[in-house]
Amino acid sequence: MKIGILTFHCAHNYGAVLQCYATQEFLRSKGYDVEVINYRPQYLLDPYKLFNRRRVMSKNPIRLLKCLIIEILTFSNRYKRFIGFERFIHNRLQIGDIVTRNTLSSDCDAYIIGSDQVWNSRITRGFDPIYFADFPFEKGNKKYISYAASMEAKTLTHEQVDFYTKSLNNFDILSVRENQLQQLLQSLTAKNRSLVLDPTLMVPTAVWDNLSSDNSNIEKYVVVYAVRIDPNTMRIAELIANQIGAKVKVLVAWLHYNAVEGADQTATPEEFVDVIRNAACVVTTSFHGTAFSVIFNRPFYTIRLNDGRDTRSESLLGTLSLEERIVDVDACPIFSDIDYSVVNKKLEKLRKESQDFLINNL
Repeated sequence: MKIGILTFHCAHNYGAVLQCYATQEFLRSKGYDVEVINYRPQYLLDPYKLFNRRRVMSKNPIRLLKCLIIEILTFSNRYKRFIGFERFIHNRLQIGDIVTRNTLSSDCDAYIIGSDQVWNSRITRGFDPIYFADFPFEKGNKKYISYAASMEAKTLTHEQVDFYTKSLNNFDILSVRENQLQQLLQSLTAKNRSLVLDPTLMVPTAVWDNLSSDNSNIEKYVVVYAVRIDPNTMRIAELIANQIGAKVKVLVAWLHYNAVEGADQTATPEEFVDVIRNAACVVTTSFHGTAFSVIFNRPFYTIRLNDGRDTRSESLLGTLSLEERIVDVDACPIFSDIDYSVVNKKLEKLRKESQDFLINNL
């Protein structure tokens, strides 16, 4: 059986490439022939280009000159980061030839769409029908499955309601990643909407051991991984670091000219896994920063920014009874460890349910 995975595999984002890798490796471990469909829309590529004129466009000559200087000064780090992600994508993922929506092949027996925010119209710059299984060929005797799809929304516009109501009918099987989304879709489709784990959590930890290197002799550190930037994230990390006698290590999600001094701006996806695995504590605003903290049983604090984009982490931690690890942006937490014995039992149960969902529906 040949399975095509359609997700944000080409985005130079740690969570994007690692969740794709996890789905691929799980399916391969079950004996399936797997291909990551190489759909590369510009809205996923543009933010990570070595040079993007959007970053320097300005009618103000002073601002234009400043942006050009920043591009020059950050090019070395941008190049290293670009190469690290492209190497992971081409060496770790089973990708085919580049396709467009109109050239997508019909040679798969099943198509799995997701995980990641494939239904987030803010990211996809409107509605991208390909992530709703709107393909250029007859449906035929194939399976069309959404796995852990996400859209990071608490409400929908009338336009979104109309689009989703129609487009969800393209799927044979529906599953989502957040309970808020599961509830949001309740009035839009009569299909069952299963709640499943993000692929990074669905696979056993041994999958991540294959990406790991031996960093057992590194010094004690608190790692900051912030996809959404707020100065309080650093404040909280420094507070925790002082409490446990550690340094602060910053892992950036986006390249910054004015990033914190010493921040790691060129880490590969493999190095990202290692940095989280070996941290004394993780302070993050990221869903996947939270997810990998749980995977590796690390103490962590997820910062609630109250910007409407906290739902993904809140859903995960609510499911695992770890709500106390979400702290408000103005909090001053006192460090505490996590008893993962109960958490791991819950995670293992959810992991089996998510694995069974995929296997049974395939």
